[in-house]
Amino acid sequence: MSDNKNMFDSVDKFAAAMSSGELTDNGINSSDDSNNIKVVRQNAIIGLIKEEEISTQNELLQRLKDMGFAVTQATISRDIRELRLIKVAKSDGGYRYAQNKPKNAYQTTDHFHSMFATGVYNVDFANNLVVIKCYAGMAQAVCVIMDGLEFPGIVGTLSGDDTILVVMRDNNSAAKLVKELKSIPVEE
Repeated sequence: MSDNKNMFDSVDKFAAAMSSGELTDNGINSSDDSNNIKVVRQNAIIGLIKEEEISTQNELLQRLKDMGFAVTQATISRDIRELRLIKVAKSDGGYRYAQNKPKNAYQTTDHFHSMFATGVYNVDFANNLVVIKCYAGMAQAVCVIMDGLEFPGIVGTLSGDDTILVVMRDNNSAAKLVKELKSIPVEE
């Protein structure tokens, strides 16, 4: 299970893994952690939307349940958002889910770079906490744009008038974020 991106590029392969006992009825071998359940489920979703014309969240929910996943509507909604699925037009005038861009990919925008360059004067971290110091009144604007980018490893953000606190999943994620943010030239 080392190549998560192409773990189950077809629904048939997933079904075969289920029947062979490689996966349990909840979609994952019991020796794997709960984060892997999400990876397997999301890869199953990608496989489904590539092979079938899934038009609604309810259809997706039912297909996942048919495959043995215990999922809720809220889980499906989160997965759709995290996978950045979009609806595309079908030839019959209806819509179906499709991938917009690769999972876990994000791209900083010119707007973010501009806002960051004019609004931020310092970035630092301690353990898994990143502190971004901004000029008065700029923190909320920078934070809103930053939240939309969905940097990997961010658990949450909090902004005041001139400071943004970013809670990262771990220390390494914090160091990576700080390194990336410090690479953005700031105006002095």
